[in-house]
Amino acid sequence: MSKLVLAAGSVRALQVTKRWFNLLNATHPFVIRFDQEEVVGMVGRQYDFGDIQRIEIHNSGDDELHLEYEIANIHITSVADGNVKVVNSISVDEIKQPVDAKIDHEVKVLARSEIGQEINTLDDIEIQPHSRIQVIGASESRAELMAKNISATSSVVRFGGSQVSNSNGLPVVQNGTFVLSNGAAVYAYNTSDRVAKVSLLEVMQ
Repeated sequence: MSKLVLAAGSVRALQVTKRWFNLLNATHPFVIRFDQEEVVGMVGRQYDFGDIQRIEIHNSGDDELHLEYEIANIHITSVADGNVKVVNSISVDEIKQPVDAKIDHEVKVLARSEIGQEINTLDDIEIQPHSRIQVIGASESRAELMAKNISATSSVVRFGGSQVSNSNGLPVVQNGTFVLSNGAAVYAYNTSDRVAKVSLLEVMQ
């Protein structure tokens, strides 16, 4: 199970590497956008993304959004509290330890619990106009990174890898938040003619 926390008005991009998106829990409805279309995300729904490779989760609400979800190659249906039923007669009553097993046609099931143990607040970073900088280095102990565009003006900051520029990367508008659920290094590019400012918060494992 994976977890996400999105600030009000923020957007999170996800790479879809598996077919089924199962929404287990959410504090309120949100929007899932893909291929110029959008659907409402609600608890208990399962989404078949087929050939879709990238989605965006938009928290258009006024409150922080907390999500719990699974992305898998097998179709899972809920049957009752404390039980899970998997199509093709595979049943799981309880998982106490990480499980890594091959099931039918080399499909892997991996269950793991990851909980952040510490919050690391970092100094704000200023980015000069039309400039790229590394806002944070890679860290194996990071579970999640949140970077908010707190620019005084309507500067748009693009977040991505070392090649992020004015024409690639994820654009984040003023007061928007970029969330990354791994320990990769993150770079940012200021697309505007004025200085941009970014605040950072790390959740450590």
